[in-house]
Amino acid sequence: MEWLVLLHVVSAVVGLGPAYAFPLILKKEQSLVEVKRLTDLVNRLEILPKIFGMLTLITGVLLVWFGDYGTFLTLWIAGALILFLLAEVVIIGLLTPAAKKLSNMVAQLMDQGKTESDPITIGLLTKVRNFHITSCVMVLVIIALMVLKPV
Repeated sequence: MEWLVLLHVVSAVVGLGPAYAFPLILKKEQSLVEVKRLTDLVNRLEILPKIFGMLTLITGVLLVWFGDYGTFLTLWIAGALILFLLAEVVIIGLLTPAAKKLSNMVAQLMDQGKTESDPITIGLLTKVRNFHITSCVMVLVIIALMVLKPV
């Protein structure tokens, strides 16, 4: 069981760690070239939260199933699962489409020969950044629930 806890914690750190850098990387005042470069970087790094986030969920479910942490109806476990699902809704339902729209918009503007961000691009970049921040806050609450285990 200890190896499963270790795998759970390591997958959470490796998977979620890079996600906390995304809001810092995606600053508002940047040229289109810089926005493109950094959004491409974030898109490449997102593979870590996707893979290891899923591994974290699977190992967490296995820990509840085989461990003595309580049932899925235990407050902190249920709360963590609900927050995880909500974070996935934010990431898959809101963040991913907005990030794709931003990437397409930046590519289109660059194809037109523009080099500076316009208010629409900056607004969309801010929206993407805020979705990243929202998901990071949700994960911090999940981590607090895992550590504190309130009844």
